[in-house]
Amino acid sequence: MLKSNSFKNLKPVIAIDGTAGSGKGTLAKKLSLKLGFDHLDTGILYRICAYEIKIKHKEISEINILNYLNNKKIYFSLRSDEISKYASIISKDLEIRKYLLKFQRDFADFPPNKLGSVIDGRDIGTVVVPNADLKFYIDANAEIRAKRRLKELNLDTSNYREILENIIKRDEQDKSREISPLTKTNDCHLIETSKLNQEEVLSLAIDILKKNTEFIK
Repeated sequence: MLKSNSFKNLKPVIAIDGTAGSGKGTLAKKLSLKLGFDHLDTGILYRICAYEIKIKHKEISEINILNYLNNKKIYFSLRSDEISKYASIISKDLEIRKYLLKFQRDFADFPPNKLGSVIDGRDIGTVVVPNADLKFYIDANAEIRAKRRLKELNLDTSNYREILENIIKRDEQDKSREISPLTKTNDCHLIETSKLNQEEVLSLAIDILKKNTEFIK
């Protein structure tokens, strides 16, 4: 099992967990800009590993994650359904999770701008940075998330049923997996985004930050 509560981040961290397509990544980006913190999308880390291992047949030790993180043009190609499925499979691999856990914790301790970080994923507040300064859990109903996914991938409505089924299946896998399951902890702040736009979600998150931290005055 991966150790969780033994890690204490050296720099301030906002941990954002949640379901696929709920808006956690968008919130993380907007909050990082607002705070002047660095943003780390941990979901893309598993996609990078999936691409390198399954498509390019590389070993874990050969993967240079920073090459991808510094190349924003690669992000869209890594969000294909094929890579999504591979990422879900390798996320169960303990060796890969340990490798990426170290990367994520190093990022939390030594963010590029040296101020702090906003890290989003599915086990950030439970395993990666359990002592984060503030934790959010973002969720929305599956139908809304499926529609968002269609728009993100620029697909027509004929793909809706398949996208919805994939999201429901992904939720079940994330919440029931033995290693680092997606969990809404008692110390996180829940934001339900089904009926909120991006700016409303950001505004709500900022209000929570103001009440619980000193990052925003």
